[in-house]
Amino acid sequence: MSAVARRPATVGFAEQYAVAAGRFADAVAATDLRAPVPACPGWSAYDVVVHLGNVHAWAATIVETRRRAAEQNDEPRSGRPRTVSEWYAGKAEDLFEVLRSTVPDQPCWTFVEHEGVAEFWARRQLHETTMHRVDLDTCAGRTCDVDDQVAADGVQEVLDTMLRRMHHRGHPAALDRPLAVVATDTADRWLLTPQPPGPPAVRRRRDGAGVAVPDRVAAPVGTLYRLLWHRPVDDATVRVSGDAARVRGFLTSRLTP
Repeated sequence: MSAVARRPATVGFAEQYAVAAGRFADAVAATDLRAPVPACPGWSAYDVVVHLGNVHAWAATIVETRRRAAEQNDEPRSGRPRTVSEWYAGKAEDLFEVLRSTVPDQPCWTFVEHEGVAEFWARRQLHETTMHRVDLDTCAGRTCDVDDQVAADGVQEVLDTMLRRMHHRGHPAALDRPLAVVATDTADRWLLTPQPPGPPAVRRRRDGAGVAVPDRVAAPVGTLYRLLWHRPVDDATVRVSGDAARVRGFLTSRLTP
């Protein structure tokens, strides 16, 4: 069995990434790669796969060298779904081998802290892969279920990592007073507090206790994950309270690349 498809008993970010990559490879083989991807204007499903495979190769080089690396620009030898799936699986497998042979807290360049650790890339590739599987399943009309634990960490990653990245790239989130982000199906709660001129402070609670601020967005954790990444969601499952315009202003900000 390919390492990309294995799930060990103790699952860390690298192993979760491997499972996500195996599912993505399966989705590639079952998708019309000419189909447009609504969340990535101008891209086809094929473009998404090529992008993700090259991102894996880029991340593998960073983890191996611990340094910033040039972007990759490889492509499959044909556009047939099975061939493209195999090409992708090779890229994913290479990254997994690098991640599992690297100590997670080994110092490594990252695009947020520069002097971060290798585990950053295992987490980042888990969520990159998961969200692009959502894209493939959306354009193919399939249901895409995401594990609640992965979704909750995905929400955390947007709030503790991507918001900072986008802020420093000149896209600060529209947030001028505290906002609660509430998972209705788990005990996860996040409180975002503005700290101008920097990005907001983020505090996470996992005890189900309420957050005493009027502005909030509440939804199942998988919906929150998609919502923060600007992916399609069932609006009926999203509840906004407090100043709706302020909450919507935050949600429509450029929170992710």
